[in-house]
Amino acid sequence: MNGSPIDPERLGALLDGRLTERQRDELLARLAASDEGVEVFADALAVTDELEREDRAAAGATGEAPVIPFRRPAPRAAWPVGPRLALAASLAAVAVGVTALALARGRGADDDPGRYAALLARPGLPAGWNGAPWTAARAAGETMQPRARAVRIGARLTDLEAAATAQDSPAARQAAADVAALLEPLPAAGPATAVYAELGRRAGEPAAGRERGRRTAARLAGADAVALGAWAEAARLAAARRDDAFFRARPTRRAVAHAAEDASLPADARAAAQRIRAALAAGAPDWGALEAGASRLLAAAGG
Repeated sequence: MNGSPIDPERLGALLDGRLTERQRDELLARLAASDEGVEVFADALAVTDELEREDRAAAGATGEAPVIPFRRPAPRAAWPVGPRLALAASLAAVAVGVTALALARGRGADDDPGRYAALLARPGLPAGWNGAPWTAARAAGETMQPRARAVRIGARLTDLEAAATAQDSPAARQAAADVAALLEPLPAAGPATAVYAELGRRAGEPAAGRERGRRTAARLAGADAVALGAWAEAARLAAARRDDAFFRARPTRRAVAHAAEDASLPADARAAAQRIRAALAAGAPDWGALEAGASRLLAAAGG
């Protein structure tokens, strides 16, 4: 989607059915301008449905999820005819639950950056945990490189998953807010930013909303770099907790090997991955070396 990101508050008003017909049509037209925008909006609808179901369950309510009161946008002669237009029109007319079913197509565990947090033996963040071991703070207005942004998103997604699983509400809220802030400048990220703002208000609940949010964030920012950040942060947590099983897990071994040989990474990030690989091959874990290596990898790739 070209132009400035859609205001998350405006997306929230669309999801709540609080826009006028003209405002709704204009916003749907912007969303329909790219396949990516439509798909991200569909994910936002699915997460919204999950949150609404949680609210109804907490209140003891029953019944089907309400249909979002959208109306089909008026025909636009300038709109191209194609699948994305058909999908955008359907989003304006169908129930959220039906939309959510379409999102399940062919998605496996390997495209979820939360797979690394799931390997941790203990959820939660250690007291005083520094979730941002970057090489330097950026000045206001300074452009962040796409890979660095994606790596940071991945790291904070791991922190969110660890904190929410441990029911650490303050840490989960902060991690969700950080993800929302990192996503906001990306094209087509308005719906995803709104989702993370809502997940922050709910301290990361529900789990299904976090999963869909992670997949959407990875698609927007770049799946490989998000996965790298998610793994490196999980490795830092595992080393700090002396979690031997995490480092023996096959996904960890694959992630280390990939990072150590990835010529597209900065040289110091690749060197950090190589040091982690050497430490793992040495036999008894050197926990300090593993934590330091994962921190250096995150600092170099996310700086």
